[in-house]
Amino acid sequence: MHYSLDHIHVRCSDADASIAYFKKMFDAEEVGKWEAKGMPITNLEMAGQRFSFSPKREEVDIVAKPHEPGWGVYQIGLKVDDLDAALAQLKARGAEISKEPFTPKDGLRIFFVNGPDGLEIEVMEYL
Repeated sequence: MHYSLDHIHVRCSDADASIAYFKKMFDAEEVGKWEAKGMPITNLEMAGQRFSFSPKREEVDIVAKPHEPGWGVYQIGLKVDDLDAALAQLKARGAEISKEPFTPKDGLRIFFVNGPDGLEIEVMEYL
């Protein structure tokens, strides 16, 4: 199975200030804005990678608990060619799947894995 980095998602106490900082300090360029279940997400291109910035969801407390997101980077996204094969492989290796595959929008299937220290790993296939 070939994995490649898709994005790094940063949860921010002040998303606008964080976005301005990365634009100013690292010449990050805004490449898109969208919402996921009401949460605004701004995508920046920086250092040849995509970074997504968002505030915390209202219903989520920012505390250091296993399998709950904290401030800063809380998720990595890995892109694969065959989502079902990746899911089978990860399950066979003992990965803890937190969300089985689903399609959040046309052309994209994803599932989530609980990583170490509460890190959320999103495995995605673009159709």
